[in-house]
Amino acid sequence: MKKAVIISLAVILAAGGMFFVWQIQNDRANAAKLEAEILKGLTTEEIGLILKSEAAANPASIVQFKEDAEKRQTFLKGMKEYLALAAQARRENLAVDGNFLINVEYKKNIMLADLYQAKLGQGKDKSYVVPEAEIQAVWANPENEKLFSRDMNVLQEIRKAALDAAGNQTPVSALQGDMLAKARKNWAKTKILSDKAKMDAEFISQPEIGLRLKIVEAGILANDYLRLNWEKRIKATDGEIRDYLAKHPEYDLAKKKQTAEIVLQKAKAGEDFSALAAQFSEDRTTKDKGGLYEDVNKNTIWAEVENAALNLENGRMADTVIESSFGFHIVKLENKQITKTKDAGETVKFSVRHIVLQKSFEEPNRVPGVPPPFMKAEEIARTEVEREKREKFIAEIFAQNPISMPEDFSVELPEVKSSN
Repeated sequence: MKKAVIISLAVILAAGGMFFVWQIQNDRANAAKLEAEILKGLTTEEIGLILKSEAAANPASIVQFKEDAEKRQTFLKGMKEYLALAAQARRENLAVDGNFLINVEYKKNIMLADLYQAKLGQGKDKSYVVPEAEIQAVWANPENEKLFSRDMNVLQEIRKAALDAAGNQTPVSALQGDMLAKARKNWAKTKILSDKAKMDAEFISQPEIGLRLKIVEAGILANDYLRLNWEKRIKATDGEIRDYLAKHPEYDLAKKKQTAEIVLQKAKAGEDFSALAAQFSEDRTTKDKGGLYEDVNKNTIWAEVENAALNLENGRMADTVIESSFGFHIVKLENKQITKTKDAGETVKFSVRHIVLQKSFEEPNRVPGVPPPFMKAEEIARTEVEREKREKFIAEIFAQNPISMPEDFSVELPEVKSSN
């Protein structure tokens, strides 16, 4: 009896050991498969293939890269971020999430449809149009109704999750009316064209198609990973916003009002109003016109400015800074014309010059050649804090997921056929 027990125990231990070995081998196989699925970089040649493929469908989309080195660097940086975030997302099993799988299939089909439509239209005067009969045939299959509803529901869930992560409580409504009809038509066209693309062995086997499908997947994984980590790792807290503003007194509204008071005193002292507007005003529509709003009707500009102006005599200036929800104004009436109407009423037209210091500030990260938007101090603080936290977060992801990318790349634009 004792010998039988010992033998049974030995069998159990041996089986357990075999299972343990199998588990290790299986884990290694899964890890190797995972690593093989991760796109760890792009070569110059691969980027060239991708851009050539994009140019075939949409030449204008890559023209910007031809002469602009800064835009090429932005493209490379963005692609590097995508691939690193996607790699980490895969390692944390986001690639097996049900909604991700549906979303990535949907987005891949859109890309395939666009590329295949361009292929079908090559050499023709007009782009390829999917026949209406084929669109109707899609809806003759009840299974497609189920797939369409599934895709729309998942997209709605993803949009809501993205808004929630950003702290935006805007409700996401289901598609209705014309929007629903348009979505159905686009979905049917996408299915028809993407199915044709997948059946075209020569087309689907092109290396650039495989690359672009991987990049679509990486982009979705990257966005999902950022969204899931936004609240804890990137979103600015109220305390961080207060600390930022405390360290940046240039975003103090009291200083803006003080500047407006100084400008008012300069104008009262006889300095040229137009020159002061050009130097100080933050109303871009009028600063180069001496701050002039000419021949405006009542209820056209800020109520506080209008009331101040209409209580002045022609050529006179308000004695105090006029405050509106927009900013701090220095106001000078050029002229006003009151016309009696037939029904014993009157119409008023007036021309007014103003200099305004806004209750907002120019966004600090300026794009060359583009006027920076004005933002509230708290908005700037939030943006800057989150930018810094995002950069730190991305740096950590890069450290865990090294991505190989060229320093630069060249662009070959397709030949433009003459219309003659």
